[in-house]
Amino acid sequence: MPNQEIIKYTLNLLKTMEEGMDYVKAKLGELNIEGTVMVLTDLITAFTEVEKSISPMIEKLSKNNIMEKSDKLRRAFDTMVREFETTKGQKAYEIMQFTLEPTFKNWKEDLESILKPYVLS
Repeated sequence: MPNQEIIKYTLNLLKTMEEGMDYVKAKLGELNIEGTVMVLTDLITAFTEVEKSISPMIEKLSKNNIMEKSDKLRRAFDTMVREFETTKGQKAYEIMQFTLEPTFKNWKEDLESILKPYVLS
C-alpha cells in the first residue's frame, strides 16, 4: 500500500500549487511580469517534488496515465520559462491561459483522483 503520509503531503502541495497558479495568472493579468517569476520558479520546484514523491509508488497506484500528463505539464512549464527567457514574458498570459493552466488543472485533478482513495481507505 502506498505511504499515506506522502500522499497527504502531495495532496497538500497540489492545493498550494493551485494557489500559486492563480497568483501567477492574476499578476500576469495585471501585466506584472516581474511579480510572477519567483512564484513560477516555486511552482516548478513543487512540481518536481510531487514527481519525486509519487515516482516510487506510481506502479502501486490504480491504473493511470499520470506520467504522460506529468510530461505534458513539464513541457507547458518549459514553454513558459522559454517565454520569459526570450521575450521577457510578452505572451506569458496567453501561455498561462491556454496551455499551462489547463494542463496543470488536468494533471492535478487526475492525480487527486488517483491519490485520494488511498487516504480515505
